Amino acid sequence: MIWFGESRKFFCLGDGNCVTVWKTYNNVCYIIPGKYYGIVKPSEQYIESSNTNLITIYFSKELPNAFIFQSSGEMKIYNGGNREFLFYDYAKDTSRFNKILYMPDAVKRSDIKADAGLMDIDIRENYATDKSGKKL
Repeated sequence: MIWFGESRKFFCLGDGNCVTVWKTYNNVCYIIPGKYYGIVKPSEQYIESSNTNLITIYFSKELPNAFIFQSSGEMKIYNGGNREFLFYDYAKDTSRFNKILYMPDAVKRSDIKADAGLMDIDIRENYATDKSGKKL
């Protein structure tokens, strides 16, 4: 079987935090924790987005097994199943997530704590950058 028209990329930060960005037909993209090799849509813990969205995913040791995300477009969150991994919308509790992610005197977006990381993902262009703007 040939899967024409789909693409899958794995983006990882140096500390091993990885996500799979799987662009599929009908302008549907799945963002999945870790490296996902499945051939059918995931059944648990994923974000569904468009193939043209821009998102930021934050990682923090204060919230292990979780992503905190921001998005320029609409997304659907699936925190189903056994809840091994959870997604949090940054916009729903900005003050809480600022305390978890950023240093108290943060001025720039890249002033995140040592135990946190971020990746900006441009789904349309198929690339991601880390907090310093370096391509992953």
